[in-house]
Amino acid sequence: MRTINLAVVGATGLVGEAILKLLAERELPLGELYALASDSGAGNRISFASRSLTVTDAAQFDFSKVDVAIFAAGAPASQALVPVAAESGALAVDLSPAYRYDDAVPLIVADVNDELLAQARETNIVACADAATVQLLRALKPINDMAPIQEVVVTQLQAASATGRSGVDQLAQQSVRLLNGMAPSEDAKAQIAFNVLPVSGQVQENGYSSEELKLMLESRRVLAGQQLQVLVTTVRVPVFYGHGQSVTVRAVQPLSAGQAVTLWEGEQDLIVQENDDPQAMSPVAMVEGQPELRISRIREDMEGTGAISYFSVADNVRWGAALNAVKIVEKLLKDYL
Repeated sequence: MRTINLAVVGATGLVGEAILKLLAERELPLGELYALASDSGAGNRISFASRSLTVTDAAQFDFSKVDVAIFAAGAPASQALVPVAAESGALAVDLSPAYRYDDAVPLIVADVNDELLAQARETNIVACADAATVQLLRALKPINDMAPIQEVVVTQLQAASATGRSGVDQLAQQSVRLLNGMAPSEDAKAQIAFNVLPVSGQVQENGYSSEELKLMLESRRVLAGQQLQVLVTTVRVPVFYGHGQSVTVRAVQPLSAGQAVTLWEGEQDLIVQENDDPQAMSPVAMVEGQPELRISRIREDMEGTGAISYFSVADNVRWGAALNAVKIVEKLLKDYL
């Protein structure tokens, strides 16, 4: 496998940092590696494996120097710089929502719809699905391969890190203030510490929030070509890292819990936890910082309709976002670069 030159845009953010760690751990064959960020972060030093990298201003970077550029800096940065990278000949792998609904750009969940990477060179852009979509569809893929799924109902317990470092900082600061007998915030920010918020994102005219619609629409786009109903409720919970998903799934053929376990046990980086101890039953704390998806509480519909329910947890930053992007780069390097 040949070496590639690669840039990480947003290298100083939560996801960017996780991407750099995974690139080192998985020993991707890299030639030159460039850490890019906004001008405020330029000049800082960050570590990569045994090296120290100087952060460069992404707006001033010459993307013709690299084969691939991973964008983990949010939609505004992607909207401004992804076209620049693509036009220079670099393949842009974008984690933001900027291109997820562009029909000309493949929307990818690694190990679910890898075949669409063959289209990557048409625009030089690949869109990465949201971490919540990755978590849901990686678990559903083996079931869908056995029998096409018709209906999915999801309650998502969304970690503070879904909004980046600012969300983590907000939860930490509010926790400290409340533990010291103070109001959770000096401004009008919603209390997330020691609280559960029934809405995440902006509520739309149809009553669904932007976070719920994102998971619904992305799932349908990735699993294109089949009739699929996806219903989502997203709840913000006071957890730093790790999304929880309570899922009920119904396929065209009846499913049993045993069938689902057998399918999941054959998947890489999916772990089935059958222990009935609540402390061992895939709590979020088990996956923080871990590149794995854990599934537990697998049970069949009591009415005998052939539906199953389960609970999953995954680190949304390291597994859902960073690992998905790195796997996409690995697959591009193997087959399309």
